[in-house]
Amino acid sequence: MLSNLSVDGRTTMSELAAKSQLPPSSATRHADALAERGLIFRVAAEDDRRRILIGLSKLGAELVAAVRAEEYRAEQRLRSRIGARRYAELLRLLDLVAQTVG
Repeated sequence: MLSNLSVDGRTTMSELAAKSQLPPSSATRHADALAERGLIFRVAAEDDRRRILIGLSKLGAELVAAVRAEEYRAEQRLRSRIGARRYAELLRLLDLVAQTVG
């Protein structure tokens, strides 16, 4: 959920649920837990105060950045270990699996 927010900035709960592929009730529970940890914020939309927007807090953005940096380092270690050609083949195969499942 956090990575979906980092891309979009502020979004509605229904949009976030769809992007996270979660039922709205599950997305709300996850968002509640993230808000309790200070990772997201909720604000009323300026154009319609009844509509609530969700976004990453500074702490949430820092967490997403740290996780992405660690993912990058892990990918670089894997690429170094198996070589560029095998790494490219792995990415191709993973993309094929993702297309087949999706």
